[in-house]
Amino acid sequence: MRVGDIACGRSGDKASTLDLSLVARDRAAYELLERTITTERAQAAVALAMPGRVTRYALPGLMALKFVIHDALPGGVYATLHAGLHWQKAAIYVLLDLEIEPETA
Repeated sequence: MRVGDIACGRSGDKASTLDLSLVARDRAAYELLERTITTERAQAAVALAMPGRVTRYALPGLMALKFVIHDALPGGVYATLHAGLHWQKAAIYVLLDLEIEPETA
């Protein structure tokens, strides 16, 4: 299954920093995301489309994971060489399209 089957997402930016957040549909989905979408996995996924170091924040009360990608937008949103002024709004799909294995128990 895709991450997008069990979560929704949101992207944001501030200067050269990109923020990607995943919000799980329920507690079981959150626990699966927390175990499978590690900092390393997110870093590997976003590295294909953008530079930058990834920091992950777990927000269990909100059933959300927040990924902050430092220096993803070199020079800020208006100066970055990435195509399209607001491509970063669609960047969440890098994470929503990841394949994960549902746990069978």
